[in-house]
Amino acid sequence: MDRLPLVVGGGALAAYLWTRNRVRTATPAPPMPVTATTSVDPRLPGRWVWPVQSWKGRIPVISDGFKSPRPGLPRHGGVDIMYERLPADTFKQGTPHGAKWHVMPDDVTVVAAHDGVVWSAMPSPTGIAVVIDHSPLKAATFYAHLETLAVKETARAESKQRVRAGELLGTVGLNPLDGERLRHLHFELWLGGPNDRIDPEEIMKRWDVVDDPRRGVLVARNGGFHYRPVGASGEPYPSWVRELVGRAGVYLIRDAETAELLYVGSSTGRLYDTLTRHFQTWRRWKKFWKGQYAEGHDPGLTYKRDSVEVAVRVTRADQALDEEARLIRRLRPRDNLLGQPVDDEVPF
Repeated sequence: MDRLPLVVGGGALAAYLWTRNRVRTATPAPPMPVTATTSVDPRLPGRWVWPVQSWKGRIPVISDGFKSPRPGLPRHGGVDIMYERLPADTFKQGTPHGAKWHVMPDDVTVVAAHDGVVWSAMPSPTGIAVVIDHSPLKAATFYAHLETLAVKETARAESKQRVRAGELLGTVGLNPLDGERLRHLHFELWLGGPNDRIDPEEIMKRWDVVDDPRRGVLVARNGGFHYRPVGASGEPYPSWVRELVGRAGVYLIRDAETAELLYVGSSTGRLYDTLTRHFQTWRRWKKFWKGQYAEGHDPGLTYKRDSVEVAVRVTRADQALDEEARLIRRLRPRDNLLGQPVDDEVPF
């Protein structure tokens, strides 16, 4: 571990972890440049996820960025994660659950951003702190201000506990030393050690978002999906549907009464539009019904909104089509005409 000195740099927390772990700092390697056009960061192969779950279909966002100024304190060494405030939110500004532009409810889970070993997990003056070593990658992630801890308390990886991307680490809390006492997750990405902290914001745009792992939802690639109603015709779509605008991912439509899976689809950047067209009855003129075969993978079927439930998984744009094909092969939805496994004969 000499190449990965897992100590938080700067402030009371750094001194605390230094005393507890007595980790020596090695010479940091120079960071590689990150460009906005990189589809998958070459330093971080494999599956990476946001360290905060989705909440009621809402995607977490960065509420305070890397190296933001702090009066009387060093510049921000990581990013803070919350949820963007919506008009319907009841969390008052100035409370632990609400800032002017962002909110954070109780009992929101913190998850591992990538596979790795728990290097440290322990209380600190700023709340529970966790470090995950992602060896053999020269990378580690740091999670601060947790309220509860779901992994074994440890120092210097003594527990040898391994976690997978999306696995539960604990729940979001607050920094007791912060006068605002605002609930949020402080997250850092290290490429070599704490002295090699980088701004993760651009890289995180390509990471998956998972639901609450305590319900077994959307964590493992073969995990179950969380189905929700989308309302009746003429009603506004729920906020979790509206927040899919501009996102990429897959969606599953099932019969609300029988739970039969009807259709699996995907979008590489217009997830809201692609999903909601299935509830626009004017599309029935296409006459793409079950038992008929049409060009393309989308039969154009429409469904009554109040008779179905929908599950969504947000992905990177370059993962959406592959994930759709995998789910069609595995789950065999009733109305997908192409992509089904071939058994004994072709259907024409």
